[in-house]
Amino acid sequence: MHLQDGSTIRSKVLIGCDGLHSVVAQWLGLSPPIHSGRSAVRGLAVYPKGHGFERPVKQFIDVGKRGVLVPLNDTELFWF
Repeated sequence: MHLQDGSTIRSKVLIGCDGLHSVVAQWLGLSPPIHSGRSAVRGLAVYPKGHGFERPVKQFIDVGKRGVLVPLNDTELFWF
């Protein structure tokens, strides 16, 4: 891999996590991204005094909608 400063990194594996218009995907010859018609919102909620949710993941599903609550520990909740 050639970096902007001119240095080179050699590796057996490269994980490309460079976003929607990926330079890695272009280099590999993958097709450009297309809009799937779906969108997602994610977040982390922090409850200093505790959120009160039990460990199992909570999932709420309706037509065309899904909500998920993932307790990470006693005070942090990942949601999407």
